[in-house]
Amino acid sequence: MVEKVALQISLFLLISHSVFSQPFFQTVRGRVVDADSKIPLPGATVSVAGLDTFLGASTDGDGKFKFLMVPVGRRAIKVSFIGYEEAWLTNLIVSSGKEVVLQIELHEKVMSASQIEIKSDKDKTRANSEMTTNSARDFDPDEANRYAGGRGDVSRMVENYAGVASGNDANNAIVVRGNSPIGVLWMLEGVEIPNPNHFATEGTTGGPISMINTNVLAHSDFMTGAFPAEYGNANAAVFDLKLRDGNNEKYEYAAQVGLNGLEFEAEGPISRSTGSSFLIDYRYSNLKPLQILGINFGVSGVPEYQDLTFKFNFPTAHAGTFSIWGLGGVSNISIIDSQQSSSDWSFTSTGQDLYYGSSTGAVGLTHFCSFTDKIYGKLSLTASAYQTRTLVDTLSIAHPNPFTTYNSKPVEGQYALYYTLTDKINTKNLIKTGVSYAELFSNYSTQYYSDTIKATVNQLQLKNNYTGLAQAYCEWQNRITDKLTFNGGLHAQWFTLNNSADLEPRLGLRWQFLPRQALSLSTGMHSQTQPLLYYYLRSYDNNVGTGPYTETNKDLGFTKSNHVVLGYDRSVSKSFRIKVESYFQWLYDVPVQQRPTPFSMVNVGNSLDGLPTVDSLTNKGTAKNYGIELTLEKFFSKHYYFLLTASFYKSMYRGSDDTLRYSAFSGGYVLNALGGYEIALGKGNKMIVIDLKGTLAGGNRYTPINLALSQAEGQAVYVNSETNEFSFTPYSKIDFKIVYKINQKGFSQSWFATVENMFNHQNILNQIYNSESKQVSTQYQLGVFPYGGYRIEF
Repeated sequence: MVEKVALQISLFLLISHSVFSQPFFQTVRGRVVDADSKIPLPGATVSVAGLDTFLGASTDGDGKFKFLMVPVGRRAIKVSFIGYEEAWLTNLIVSSGKEVVLQIELHEKVMSASQIEIKSDKDKTRANSEMTTNSARDFDPDEANRYAGGRGDVSRMVENYAGVASGNDANNAIVVRGNSPIGVLWMLEGVEIPNPNHFATEGTTGGPISMINTNVLAHSDFMTGAFPAEYGNANAAVFDLKLRDGNNEKYEYAAQVGLNGLEFEAEGPISRSTGSSFLIDYRYSNLKPLQILGINFGVSGVPEYQDLTFKFNFPTAHAGTFSIWGLGGVSNISIIDSQQSSSDWSFTSTGQDLYYGSSTGAVGLTHFCSFTDKIYGKLSLTASAYQTRTLVDTLSIAHPNPFTTYNSKPVEGQYALYYTLTDKINTKNLIKTGVSYAELFSNYSTQYYSDTIKATVNQLQLKNNYTGLAQAYCEWQNRITDKLTFNGGLHAQWFTLNNSADLEPRLGLRWQFLPRQALSLSTGMHSQTQPLLYYYLRSYDNNVGTGPYTETNKDLGFTKSNHVVLGYDRSVSKSFRIKVESYFQWLYDVPVQQRPTPFSMVNVGNSLDGLPTVDSLTNKGTAKNYGIELTLEKFFSKHYYFLLTASFYKSMYRGSDDTLRYSAFSGGYVLNALGGYEIALGKGNKMIVIDLKGTLAGGNRYTPINLALSQAEGQAVYVNSETNEFSFTPYSKIDFKIVYKINQKGFSQSWFATVENMFNHQNILNQIYNSESKQVSTQYQLGVFPYGGYRIEF
């Protein structure tokens, strides 16, 4: 009997060793195009580097190439074409579960007849947008999923970049160069979309959990200042996200379980003869299992959410390419007072139950068409909307039955049209123009119970509100020499609600004064509308003769800012880079209150309970942000990578009381250190990946609470003369992640585990007045936060 068992075990181990030691292969294919005109480049040479035998081919008449037998593992692709800069795509992950489909863009060289042709490596930090000069970075899905503590969230991923700070552990809203998170612009497939986060509050740009699934993204851009002219209505940062096309030759599937719930992904050809494809990804999550395991995520309520992302791509022979895409999500949570613990974050007062939910959706139709080998156009029609639902019930001795003290169900959205035309005039000159119009609509329904008049007040009851935002731009890139590039442009926008208009010049210059070193200078004017709610906010005033409600913010103009960025970039080697940027931003026409107060719109946008409803605003505030940033980065090569970033900055503002103060987001500094190592096992069919991240940042700024007045009034009363004067102790945490991957015939699997804040450092979130204890209480951010998951691709 023992001999039989031993024999079976031996056979099992032998078979397992045979299965996992045999080499597996995958298809790698793609298309090579001109980076500016997007036309295919037939005859380009493509090869897979680092193999024992040569594997190479030339692109066909449509610029396509295909390798059927590429060994799994990390691979490098080399692409060259006469008259174009040579491109290297390194660290491509080739797995047995999915084909690798690439869109490779080559930049044409600038040289005179007397110049010698010089080969150059692809700039791995070059943004997809042709007109960026500095303060921009390209990222891919692998990077978005790699970093420890990233949670598969692009917002949390960019927190590791220089110039970016985290608002708090519970919210992925980002602070960029000291600006409010409401200055961040979200774009998907070239159009603006609403806040793409679950449990988002009205008018904000962040939330606890992202709806953007990094597994469906293509190469995308993130920008932190001095944006090219094509980006408008933003003062802080831009996410320019792209969805990848589904596989148009083979059906592929994926499933995942983890922090973001259960995920199912499918893609494949609709018609192989035309090259049409589909990509669909659905996620559903209920965090009850984590709560049962004792993992604290800040609230006793159980968050429940789901989202859907899709893209259908239809190339045609002569009419261009049509795409239909969409993103949507729904989230709900109930926070019941009787179920809360003392460690929960405070959203309501004692004796109140909170029911909160949000819904967001965006759909679009895009048409891309090349008119000549130099000119192409892109038309996009989109519709988007989001709704938040907030209901607060109170139960007390005076009211033994629950009654509603707050009820709000705002809806905002837009119907929009975008058109861009790009003309590659010649090797040196590229012109891009575009126009867009968004018809903005909103419905507001907000009531609250007033203790003063002992009745329910209709703060907002406005339906079918319509206004518009028109934008236009023209930008020009002149590659003066192969070492000197000029980017210039003009952006214009007009807000029809109150006829606010602005004209914004943008300029940039990049000089590669040595083969591996470059200086860059960019500047520009930028402007942004206020969150739509503020324009329609109605104030209750019995002294107004025409009625009890007045709209005091309807004439607010844009918040404006001027950016100047100076950068130095050095590529020490193909995989190691040093970058330094310094910047100054001057903000003006910032909304502040008409009466002298410390309030300014530069301070709002990161609260867990949304934007404050403030009336009687005027565009008379100012602010300034300045700082310096350092990045040391080794891109993934030889099994490891690291990223070190240091940001030192200051953010100051003046409210209507004309006092210069720190802004709420003036943290002072952020230091990040990340690294990872990949251990290949066997013939690359199995691997272990270990990632580590450490963060040290200045503590959140706060305004002290006047305890005596708060006790007298039964609610928090702040010392306004000391607004943002103090900061909490520095924020620090260390995150750890480990991944185990297996490639098998026809599919791949991965297991992953993460521990955020592994040493349980107590980082302060804020201070509140506790009406029950009549004392000031300190609330803390997340402690040790472990989670894990499993993914299969086939």
